Amino acid sequence: MKHLRLRYFSIAAPALVLAWALIPWRAGAQSLAPVEAPTPVPTPVVATTPLPYPAYGTPAPDISRQQPTANVPASVSLAQAVAIAVMGSPAFASERAQYRAIAAKYSSEKQAILPNISGSASVTRSFGGSRVTQTGSGGTTPIGGNATTISGQLQLQQLIFDGGRVIAAIRTAKESDIAGRDTLVRQLQTLDYTVAQAYYGVLQANATVNADASLVRQFETQEGAVRQQIRLGAAARSDLAAAQFQTAQARGALITAQGTAIGAQATFATDLGLNADALVNPQPLAGAGSGPKVLAYAQSLDEALALRPDYLSAEHTVQSAQQNVRYAKLGRFPSITANASTGYSEFLPTATPKLIAGQSLGATLTIPIFDQGLTNYNVAIAQSQLDQATAGLLGTRLTVESDVRGALANLISARASLLQAQAELQSAQVNQQATQAKYRVGAATITDIVTAEANLATAQRDDITGIYNERLAEQRYTYAMGTGDLTLP
Repeated sequence: MKHLRLRYFSIAAPALVLAWALIPWRAGAQSLAPVEAPTPVPTPVVATTPLPYPAYGTPAPDISRQQPTANVPASVSLAQAVAIAVMGSPAFASERAQYRAIAAKYSSEKQAILPNISGSASVTRSFGGSRVTQTGSGGTTPIGGNATTISGQLQLQQLIFDGGRVIAAIRTAKESDIAGRDTLVRQLQTLDYTVAQAYYGVLQANATVNADASLVRQFETQEGAVRQQIRLGAAARSDLAAAQFQTAQARGALITAQGTAIGAQATFATDLGLNADALVNPQPLAGAGSGPKVLAYAQSLDEALALRPDYLSAEHTVQSAQQNVRYAKLGRFPSITANASTGYSEFLPTATPKLIAGQSLGATLTIPIFDQGLTNYNVAIAQSQLDQATAGLLGTRLTVESDVRGALANLISARASLLQAQAELQSAQVNQQATQAKYRVGAATITDIVTAEANLATAQRDDITGIYNERLAEQRYTYAMGTGDLTLP
């Protein structure tokens, strides 16, 4: 009887397995012809060696190739990237050149209170004329022929009084110099912010590529498992089509992410003032940073108004415009200038060359009487510039308020969103693993698998986005506050 039961089981088991496979009790199970999979493509491996581009399809090595640059390391920290940009960025070089002109103007205006010293010399050769020279007895003797006259003069002028016009000009230039320097500092902060955006943009793009490559491998493994279950009669033929669709979709996302990463790296290189194909890449994040301390809005605004270089620049621009109005109005005041000179003249040839020397000392009073309305025009222009500077100061304050409020809210939201993204990822991982286990025992369908893995892919992308959104939000908040340890080189 025991042998009969064994024989019956050995004969019936294959039949039962076949019948179980043909019974459409599983959702989506249909008696369809086998779906042929495309020719297997080598699965890319995420390691120290970058993926070929594109990972699937016709290789394009030239677009992804990077060229080494002299004195530029292949892997840089954010601080190193900013230092490279300060030295090589054309935009910052232009701003620095503009400030040098402003600084030169201030240096020149400061010299106006010092005396003006000038010298002149001349040599004159006369031909065919005549001149009179003094004889030893006190008489004069006409001398004909050629003659040479050598003369030189040294003059000194010193402003004594002009109503304070020169001082007003110096103060105008000084405030403009301070405003120009603050503007340059803000440009330095802008460069730092721009480089940080590009820096984290490359890291986010690379992280997305790695995550998508991992998903491709996972979907390919899942596709292989479905094939195995079909061979064992534990899955429907249509399940393979769904698995193949998911794999192809993941491969397409990987190729798109690769293109985005190449574009992000090119933007990063050019922001540093390097060629787009330069071999320069951000260093991976070492871990979660502490980030800037979040202050209340009122406290943040007060600190920003005290630190923001562009707001300080606007304040000094107003002060410069006020001094410029004063300078223009003082054009109606008289001025007194002292002057002194010394010189000599020598006549050649003579038996005894005659040297004539002379000195002078005096003062000049200049009283403006009528200048065809030029002073009134200058005052009107200066007043208009003051009104514009005052409006600019108000506009800059409103910009600071908007920047601080927006950056503060963005940072708070980014940190909260990151926590939710991490919880989302953890939940998606648990759900995906549970769904796979259910599918293996027939308690879940391929649709459940596709949904769970799609949710996992979305959660991974949200987690990556959350990590780098927090870093960018921290940079934005620091930029809005005008804080940082960057100084002008």
